[in-house]
Amino acid sequence: MIAQTSDKHDSSLANRARDLLQQEIAFVYSPVFPRLTAAEIGADEPEALYAGETASPTRGDTDPASEMYRSPLLTPEGERHLFKAMNFFRFQANSLRVKLDPEHPSARQIQQIEQCLDEAAAAREKIVAANLRLVSALAHKYSNSLVDYDDLLSEGHVILVNAVDKFDFSRGFRFSTYATHAVQRHFFRLLHRSQRRRQQETMTPNEVLADVLPEREHEPTLDYRVAELLIQRFEDCLDDRERSILLQRFGLTSGPSAETLKSVAENLGLSKERVRQLQIRAIEKLQDLAIQMKLRPEF
Repeated sequence: MIAQTSDKHDSSLANRARDLLQQEIAFVYSPVFPRLTAAEIGADEPEALYAGETASPTRGDTDPASEMYRSPLLTPEGERHLFKAMNFFRFQANSLRVKLDPEHPSARQIQQIEQCLDEAAAAREKIVAANLRLVSALAHKYSNSLVDYDDLLSEGHVILVNAVDKFDFSRGFRFSTYATHAVQRHFFRLLHRSQRRRQQETMTPNEVLADVLPEREHEPTLDYRVAELLIQRFEDCLDDRERSILLQRFGLTSGPSAETLKSVAENLGLSKERVRQLQIRAIEKLQDLAIQMKLRPEF
């Protein structure tokens, strides 16, 4: 019985060691890390970690989800401390992991590494929570009929977390400035992509193929000879559903004229939204094909 318990314990340690060795531990290095200790990091925490204020939630008190956007702002000293702590403990975890023997792991070593990662995660959560209101404000600013608030908020949260991992606290800049630029850049890309998709949805068959092919200053009408070459290559880049959707939607065969999204959805047993997504994906594939066939320059 004792032997079985020991075997399970050894197996558990081996699994934890394997997980730690396979895990990516990224951090922003500082020359002071090798000389620091966890005790010194703890003693370095400023008296005022937070600014002592809480903001009203952007979406109103009636929304339970807004509670997370009430987190107080960090002081400059508090922000610097948390970034320093997060990256230091990741540095420590990585340094300890190098010494870990995967065949005969030490329980104490594993506990030390896991504790460092827990400390780093706790610091990271505080940074993210303190900056959620920034993402919320930017989502409100950029939300419109093309992209709604909730979609931007979700996307912005992912960008915020990534920004926390990449921010170099030693340069002396406030994280809010860095995060604002990162989130705004992503929102611009989302809005541009959504606008392009909305335009594609309302295109006529000629306009769709013209969008795939190059614009010609003295030839405003569609070159059907070139279009036919592109259509003949449908099977090279489109799957059966995508091909069927384009053929039905834009009347590209000798069959019936162009059909609506709703009609195509009913024919294929799909939702209208799913047909719209597949249509956009198919058009993007054709654009890539046109570039490969040198029918359209690559921008």
